[in-house]
Amino acid sequence: MSAEIRAAAGWLSLVLACARAGEPARTEAPPTEARLERTTESVEPVGVDPSMLVSAELAPGDAEAKCHAPSYLERCLQARAHPQVRFTWSLVFDEYWTDERGDQVAYTEAEKLARRQRVMDRLQADGAREIHTYSWLWSVLVVATHPQVRGAMALPEVSMVEVSCADDDREFCDCRRLRVEQCRAHAFCGEIHGYPNCREPLTLAGCTRAELCTDSMSRARDPRGVMWQFRSGCYPDQPGWEPLGSAIDRVTGEPRCPGG
Repeated sequence: MSAEIRAAAGWLSLVLACARAGEPARTEAPPTEARLERTTESVEPVGVDPSMLVSAELAPGDAEAKCHAPSYLERCLQARAHPQVRFTWSLVFDEYWTDERGDQVAYTEAEKLARRQRVMDRLQADGAREIHTYSWLWSVLVVATHPQVRGAMALPEVSMVEVSCADDDREFCDCRRLRVEQCRAHAFCGEIHGYPNCREPLTLAGCTRAELCTDSMSRARDPRGVMWQFRSGCYPDQPGWEPLGSAIDRVTGEPRCPGG
């Protein structure tokens, strides 16, 4: 290659390099609203199939009427609609009987043992195996499906029934999977109401499997970054919530909302 050609090639390379150096720096495009929206949606639960939220109806004479408290009645009827799911049941017996004069008479210990045994025999006959008894004789605890418990529920020895979640591979009580609007239909997921931006009105925030909540006011930030104030120490089980502790400043006694 001649000296003239090499010189021309070198000059061309220099010109191209200068042109590239003068180009504006490339930056990432700012996130569009569509991209932001997808990011927000990614923290929302997908929800459960509506068939998981169905419930049964109470008819006259049904054993489920022994689930006295409204919340337990809702649970008993929903458990009845899902015969394949195991729950934790507490069957409670009367400790007294009423004589002809209308007086209450305590059952003897032998009578209490016999009454409890009749209930346990029926549970075992219907397929229940995980049955727990205590030193007191007025109740038994059983982890079983509704069909395995309903016969014992109907016995005259049983006066009251309570039901709660059990560890089950079907994850029926996994409240994290519920969308907020599904919470009301799930009898085993307690609704959590709060104040978004720490202002009224009281709004449904989500739900939780927790049975007991403290009565202290608390705060949490939702998946979108909004601060909420709650009237209890429970927070929604739905993903993305960030608990922030007490809503009351312990020094001043004033609410910490809004602003953290």
